[in-house]
Amino acid sequence: MRIRLKSFWSACCKFVTTISVFLGIGLSPVALSHHGSNSNPELYLADNLLRLEGEITTIFWRNPHPRLMLKVVDEQGVEKEWELEMGGSLNSYAAEGITKDFLKVGDKVKAAGVVSMRDPVAIGLINLLMPNGEEMITAGPGPNNSRNGKLLWSTEQMVLIQKSFDPAAVQAAKDSADGFFRVWGRRPSPRPVPEAYAGLLTEIGEASAAEYFAATDNPELDCRSGVPTNMFDPVPMEIINDGDRILIHTEEHDLVRVVHMTDDRPEPVASNLGYSVGYLEGGKLIVETTHIDWPYFDPYGTPQSDQMTYKETFWIAEDDSQLNYSIVATDPVNLTAPIELERAWRWQPGTAMVKFDCAAEVVTSE
Repeated sequence: MRIRLKSFWSACCKFVTTISVFLGIGLSPVALSHHGSNSNPELYLADNLLRLEGEITTIFWRNPHPRLMLKVVDEQGVEKEWELEMGGSLNSYAAEGITKDFLKVGDKVKAAGVVSMRDPVAIGLINLLMPNGEEMITAGPGPNNSRNGKLLWSTEQMVLIQKSFDPAAVQAAKDSADGFFRVWGRRPSPRPVPEAYAGLLTEIGEASAAEYFAATDNPELDCRSGVPTNMFDPVPMEIINDGDRILIHTEEHDLVRVVHMTDDRPEPVASNLGYSVGYLEGGKLIVETTHIDWPYFDPYGTPQSDQMTYKETFWIAEDDSQLNYSIVATDPVNLTAPIELERAWRWQPGTAMVKFDCAAEVVTSE
């Protein structure tokens, strides 16, 4: 049998025919993934929950999100295969102790989620009843390292493993940390929301933003990203001293930005990461970026032109607990005034960069 997982860029209608088995119940909010939560109304029919029961036929354990294929047989004996999209990356699931072996092909499960706006036989998974009777909820971390959300079938919720660092790795990280140059942990703050700066859009910017349709237009769904979107991802980041250059490596999408620190540097070339020049001032790292060839400022369709420029500032907290970050984004085409944001990354010694290994399409055979 040959199964092809649909590409994230698959063309699809912007509506889905109402299905009679929809249950009109409220959904709990889900932690934002790199392109939005599994109840994001721009990606899913998030007002209704669809419940399914069937057999796992394929497990696609790949980024940007793992997927499960579920064979469902209705009362008339007709088979239909549903795609279940799990909200989260492999890296985030690994940190919680969840691997591809948490399910096996042939397992009987119950699933609940919201129908995708890109595919009428795909759901953003919210609840999953495992063969052992435990129920997995794909919402954000909750009390006792569980996840928030409502159990639908079971009284036993899957408990996530609390990530711990190898003491030797912690000590090695402390010994090798050199100012900015270390692996910084995940961001403690959320991604920016476009509503915070929508009032700064020009008429051109408003028109471009109105044309954006997240279910098909977000390039991250096709494993592509750029700046400053990648700087807002809630993942570890490593800053590397590379002589006359500084490298900024973000885990999601394995992007590596090059910051030129001397006058001996190549001519600017436009790219999704732009062209960055940096300098140190008062204990802070200042990075100025131009020549940006990337359509969006954030993961939500806020437009940016090739005239966009960024001034980013990195500085370490006095107690060494985090790396602070600010960005001033100026775009005379799409913005009436600069967007100014601040974020931070935790200092968590022992944090390791993990290869993202993003794949938009997977083919399996048996």
